[in-house]
Amino acid sequence: MLATTPWDGQRVSGTRSFGIKLNAVAVEARDTLRARLRAWCDLVNAEHGCVPAGQSMEVLAEFLHQHARWLCHHPAAGDAISEMAETATMARRVVSPERVRRFRVGACIEHECGGSLIAVIQADGRLPSEVRCDNDPGHAWSAYEWRELDRRVSHQHQHQAGLPWLTAKDVAELCRISMSNVYRLASENSWRRRTNGRRVYYAKADVLASVG
Repeated sequence: MLATTPWDGQRVSGTRSFGIKLNAVAVEARDTLRARLRAWCDLVNAEHGCVPAGQSMEVLAEFLHQHARWLCHHPAAGDAISEMAETATMARRVVSPERVRRFRVGACIEHECGGSLIAVIQADGRLPSEVRCDNDPGHAWSAYEWRELDRRVSHQHQHQAGLPWLTAKDVAELCRISMSNVYRLASENSWRRRTNGRRVYYAKADVLASVG
């Protein structure tokens, strides 16, 4: 038999390392997807009394699919659709990366829109070629309209600085949680709320008192 010596953990000169190479963007997308699926499943469980059969993403997705009708009638339906669509888009970009870059620059300035303004940068450009709303494609501003857009944003901020209401998305970003958890916190802490169509707004003072 050949004599063996214990491995001391030191790398031998001239050898190659064969560690597993992970795609950091793909890992982040996977973790985000799993966390959001779990959060919406938790909401269904808490209010509808149903538990998924497992914790894999396939099982969680199937669980939400089975209870989609119930979720569609929930006050959180609009935000659930929005968050899942955003998550699906993120996953698709990992599988098929686009050369066009996009990033959020703020809330849409159109009255009662509720969408976000997204800056679009072409692969060969350094500045955005367009700023458009992710909720209404009609809300879009090309490069030569940015000065007017900036003026309207500044004017809106002056008038909205003291607004006492927050959307579920505002609360999720403030607390760094999934929007499904916003509804759980709102229920547990009895936040005052008002609705505008399918969008729910929460009293800012109640939110800040809870997350203080």
